[in-house]
Amino acid sequence: MASMARSGETLLLKLMNAHPKIVIVHNLSKEDSEFKNKAFEFFKSFYSYTISRGHEIVKPYNLKRGQLLLLKQGVWKHKHPFKGFILSRNPVSIYSSLKAYDQLHPEYDSENNFWFENSKRMERWMNDMEPEKITQILEQSPIDQFCSFYNIRMNDLHSTGLPIIRYEDLVTDTQEVLQKICTILNIDMDDAMLKSHEQYEKGAVGHGQNDLSKPIDTSSLFKYKKNVTQEEFEIIKEKTQMVHEKFGYELKESEIFCKQL
Repeated sequence: MASMARSGETLLLKLMNAHPKIVIVHNLSKEDSEFKNKAFEFFKSFYSYTISRGHEIVKPYNLKRGQLLLLKQGVWKHKHPFKGFILSRNPVSIYSSLKAYDQLHPEYDSENNFWFENSKRMERWMNDMEPEKITQILEQSPIDQFCSFYNIRMNDLHSTGLPIIRYEDLVTDTQEVLQKICTILNIDMDDAMLKSHEQYEKGAVGHGQNDLSKPIDTSSLFKYKKNVTQEEFEIIKEKTQMVHEKFGYELKESEIFCKQL
């Protein structure tokens, strides 16, 4: 699952985790175990599409024959071709989510340094993708940092030609989108995915401070309106247009539209 951070990755991992044929490698839980972290580092440069169940790196997962390992590729670039799909989200909502995520930090300063943790993230993420561009990006304003990173990341993913799954479609037409993903992965749809939240105790926290017990809804589609100014909206619209349009997004008059792909 290739994407950009804050694109709904934990939500989709939770849904896919309910399928008996799928095993999530990492980043569903709030904190990963040591063996999951080791597996993640191993698969970041893994060159094959298959792996033996007896391989030392996957033994702790207790895999069954034919199960699929689903790896989240959110803020790093795989060194080899890979199978799967792209999870996309409109850039305004991603920017809004990153701003909100920084607000959880105890040293958050809305007036003087609202982007301080995100600057560190941009540097760390670029180091795993295109390290030669780190200095160029960090010299920019916060919103320009975001636009540059979004363009680099999502344009690169689009060039893979992999099927695109939009977050917006996932939360509005969940069953249809999950069926599409299952078809991509060559497995049958399982209705347990539609009730995945029932597998968690109320308030269970997953990766990225996500509530795993919360059923899917569409409220997240409009959160950007409380967290993104009109000026920020227009900057993102202008500076990411050539890329976000490739994923079927149209930004117009402070509204986000999804065209048919």
